[in-house]
Amino acid sequence: MNLRRHLLEAATIVSVSVVIALVSNLFASRERKLKLSGDYPNATAVEKATTNEDSSAPSQAASEASSPASAQHGSGSLSSKVNEAVPTAPATPRGLAASAAGLPPPKKSSGVVAPTAPAPAASSAELLARFPPHPDKPWIEISGEDAARLHAAGVPFLDARRTSVYVEGHVAGARPVSVWESDVDGKVMALIGERDGKDPLVLYCSGGDCEDSQLLAQKLWGAGFNDLLVYRDGFPDWVKRGGAVRRGAAP
Repeated sequence: MNLRRHLLEAATIVSVSVVIALVSNLFASRERKLKLSGDYPNATAVEKATTNEDSSAPSQAASEASSPASAQHGSGSLSSKVNEAVPTAPATPRGLAASAAGLPPPKKSSGVVAPTAPAPAASSAELLARFPPHPDKPWIEISGEDAARLHAAGVPFLDARRTSVYVEGHVAGARPVSVWESDVDGKVMALIGERDGKDPLVLYCSGGDCEDSQLLAQKLWGAGFNDLLVYRDGFPDWVKRGGAVRRGAAP
């Protein structure tokens, strides 16, 4: 019962508010008056379309210019005129272009890599003077430059690494004398019969922490060789310097 009463009172208040608003809007000034919903005074008015004769001319000209017939008719003559008016310039050789610009012509690559210049060969007297026998110590160490000079002079090289490593790459002409293999004593005896103990011999291994060449020098020194030269940086340095390298079991 109370709910119905409240609803009637609310409806009455809303109705009175709407009536007051309409009356206020009716007497309001033009600037403050609100337009009611559905009030469209110009809804049925149609704006007269304006035509521009000047603007239609370009579109007509464009349509005529873009018509398939005219495009097909003029394409052949137009392309031929352009080809006749703009001749194709011949390609300028690179050498002539460089000379015209004041630059030297490009060098032709032969594809051949220039070999590293060999170290100057030394005579036997010079080698003995620089590397004299040293019976008081098993070996002396030499640098890569000294090794290159001795190799160019024909001094024998001994590879103290294992044979499996030797065949993968070694100094050209070097003989395999691995200090860890069972035939090392036989190879040492062969050297005793071939060479004088005062002749220089170059020994090398893998350089760095490798001591195979020093161990071989100790064995050869005990056999009577007293001009043993250990190439301290070994085969890696030889490759880095571009020295002659050979693969396989043959020196």
